[in-house]
Amino acid sequence: MIATTPALLLQPDGQVEELILDSRRADQLRCIGFHVDDARAYTLGRRAVVHVGRNRGTVNNAARQAWMSVTSGSRPPILRGPVVITGPADRAGDFTPLPALSAEAVRRASRLLSGTFAVAPDVSVAQHIGGRTHQCDAFAVKRDKGSGRWAFAVLDGVNDSLEARSFARTFAPRIARAAALHGNPARALAVARVQARNDSRWNFDPTIKPSAVAVVAVTDHRSPLVRFAWCGAARAYRLTPIGTAVLLTRDHSRPERWRARGRTLGPYARDFPASCLTQGPIGSGDVERIYARRLLLCTDGVYAPLEEQGCGIGDILDLATDAKDAATMCVGDAVKAARRGQVPDNATALVVDFPPN
Repeated sequence: MIATTPALLLQPDGQVEELILDSRRADQLRCIGFHVDDARAYTLGRRAVVHVGRNRGTVNNAARQAWMSVTSGSRPPILRGPVVITGPADRAGDFTPLPALSAEAVRRASRLLSGTFAVAPDVSVAQHIGGRTHQCDAFAVKRDKGSGRWAFAVLDGVNDSLEARSFARTFAPRIARAAALHGNPARALAVARVQARNDSRWNFDPTIKPSAVAVVAVTDHRSPLVRFAWCGAARAYRLTPIGTAVLLTRDHSRPERWRARGRTLGPYARDFPASCLTQGPIGSGDVERIYARRLLLCTDGVYAPLEEQGCGIGDILDLATDAKDAATMCVGDAVKAARRGQVPDNATALVVDFPPN
């Protein structure tokens, strides 16, 4: 009997994941729709069907390569975003398992896009304890040797305590390691959340247990995208080719809700996150690497005082000569910008300069 793989999920960056589909077509389409919005089916030769969203997301070159491999070189349609590849439909209309030979052709095509950066990204981090008793910010940079992925994580421990410092320092490398291994920063945050809750066992109480807000990014030579995820008010910025800074994340914080309701914010309003590593929403997104000359991951101790004093983060990132200079300038200017009488917060800036393609 020939072994089969039920279905494959193929991401634009070449990642391949096995999917188990239910037996009935309606349930199969529901499962496919979980990964591919508004899916459209394309017949891929006689042995496979490609389910792809309608012109959404980045061009999936891995899927296009798989198409040509399975069909012996026929020209594929424009495939965008993640795709699900199944076997052909049977007489009842149910999609059959993907034959093993077709599955291997898909995996082989995805490996053609694999590789590592010929030159490692230029990464630098600057930190300042500010006026706090403990440095509760933490960061980590990890590289997965097998895939060549790089992951960068910045955490800001909630509260000024030894417990918050220990929590951030423990989970920063865990998150970066998981993100580099799987290439999915949102998944890395979700896994860390489970670990944090399990560490507390049955006594978990998010109101008193230590936690942290976080931002994490992943870059892979096989993909044109930089993927990122966050919880709370840690932020990611990209420097555009014309020298302006674009905020990639959206704060999960009570001030964001209060602003929407027209409320006036106090000086410490930003200290109330609406999400953190142990509870609340996790946001995610991606940006094409060619549109990010420089990437900045930072805590609110960096961006908040700069915003309050009207200092442009884009100007700082654009003027810096390299990643080290950019990180140092961001933190230094933030500490100087803290208002008189206000205790400066912990400040951490992690800057990544990507090598040319």
